[in-house]
Amino acid sequence: MNISEDELEQRLRALFADERLDLPPPPDAGTVIVDGARRRRRRRHVVQAVAGVAAAVVAVSGGLTMVRLHTEDGTAVITADGTGSSVKPPENLTQGRLPEPSTPGPTSTQSIQVSAPPGAPTSPPPRPSASSSPSALAAVTSGPLLAADGFGKLKLGMSEADVIAQTVTLSDAQAGASCTVYKAQGNGVPASASVVISKAAGLVVVTPDVTAHTAEGVGAGSTKDQILAVYPAAKAEPGGVAAPANAAADYHFRLGETGVVQTSLMSVTQDCAG
Repeated sequence: MNISEDELEQRLRALFADERLDLPPPPDAGTVIVDGARRRRRRRHVVQAVAGVAAAVVAVSGGLTMVRLHTEDGTAVITADGTGSSVKPPENLTQGRLPEPSTPGPTSTQSIQVSAPPGAPTSPPPRPSASSSPSALAAVTSGPLLAADGFGKLKLGMSEADVIAQTVTLSDAQAGASCTVYKAQGNGVPASASVVISKAAGLVVVTPDVTAHTAEGVGAGSTKDQILAVYPAAKAEPGGVAAPANAAADYHFRLGETGVVQTSLMSVTQDCAG
């Protein structure tokens, strides 16, 4: 059956206006509604609190589960997910103090040289120590002294008679055309020596039988370099070095494996063989 919209609207209005459809509230409806609202509010608070605790438990269980501090040696032991690791604080951490920063070590082996700016004064190179110089070595004083003018009381230029007058005994004569070689001994000489006396120039050569030393400290064991350092005008000769003793005489140093092994004093002007 088809009805019009107007009839349908009238029937609905009549239905809604029927008093039999009204449900009057009970007398305690207000109290019941308020109590229900309070219960719902409490349940909501409880659910929120439980959710927060559960979230915290999940965070703790997923992170660190136990931290134990050992105060005996200052080592903290941290265990997470069933595994343990030991962490020890820096040794310089004391009560009331912060740890001192560690100094970083060198990161490479390259050396850095800082050059002086242009025009800056530079210090002169260090001079070699005196101990490294041959002339700075200890002077030789062993053996008798062979002076620049003679040996003991024997002086260059003395005649044979003058030598004998100085309480010197001449022996083992080996005569030549113009010169004679003798062995000189006695109180007038520090040690026995070989001497050469020229008929024209007198005493021209003195060679002590033991290695003598000069007044400048050259003697037994002195090296060629030491001789050259002490006597800058010295010159090499076969078997040794000749050095000026004074204007009228030269020293002749015979060298061996250990240095000077014999020293002679010889006049520059003479007519005898050297």
